[in-house]
Amino acid sequence: MGIKATLRQQSSIKASLNNKKEVVAQTIKVQSGGIGLGDLNNVNLSGAADGSVLIYDGTTAGFKVVNNIENENLIVTGGLY
Repeated sequence: MGIKATLRQQSSIKASLNNKKEVVAQTIKVQSGGIGLGDLNNVNLSGAADGSVLIYDGTTAGFKVVNNIENENLIVTGGLY
C-alpha cells in the first residue's frame, strides 16, 4: 500500500510517519487574528460581558463564561499583603 501526499512548497511544515503510516505534523503555525478563544470546541462564550471570567464546568467538561462564581471547589489564594 503506497502513501500519497501533496504539499505546497513551505519551509515551516515538517512531518514524520509513525508505525501506523499516518502523517504527524510537528510544526503548526496559526496566523494572528485567525483564531479566537470561542473557536475552541470546549469553550462556551455565550453571555460574555465586561467583567466575565471563564470557569471550568466538570459536568460539561468544558469552559463557560460567568459573572458570578458560585463553586464550592474554588479556592482563591491572594498571597500576603
